[in-house]
Amino acid sequence: MRITPYALLIAVTAFSAPLSGYAQRTTAPASDVEAITVRLSNFAFEPAHLRLKAGVPVRLRFVNESNGGHDFSAPTFFAASSFLPGSSAPPEGEIDVGSHQTLEIAVIPRKLGTYPFKCTHFLHSLFGMHGTVEVIP
Repeated sequence: MRITPYALLIAVTAFSAPLSGYAQRTTAPASDVEAITVRLSNFAFEPAHLRLKAGVPVRLRFVNESNGGHDFSAPTFFAASSFLPGSSAPPEGEIDVGSHQTLEIAVIPRKLGTYPFKCTHFLHSLFGMHGTVEVIP
């Protein structure tokens, strides 16, 4: 059900309150955890390949630079990860990022492997909006 996370993001944006749960606004204080920015644009992720170390916490910052919504769908990656306090597994392994919005999630990759990610919006993946997360030792 995509309506619930989408409605939550609209409500949070409208009231400018900090997001609790799986994503946080980037106005939160900086921490010593490495942050990796993933830019979402029309039919592309930049970078399209993420290389993360198992057991090393990282903040994934999703920046949607387009005029339309996108999502970052990586259910197998999120299932193989744990989450830092203040973050939790995104519903159905997807993070919806509205137009010109920035969201973060703090994860600890746990299992080695290569995990696909994509935008599940109609035809976006087919037009090139997909990639991989590689978890290395």
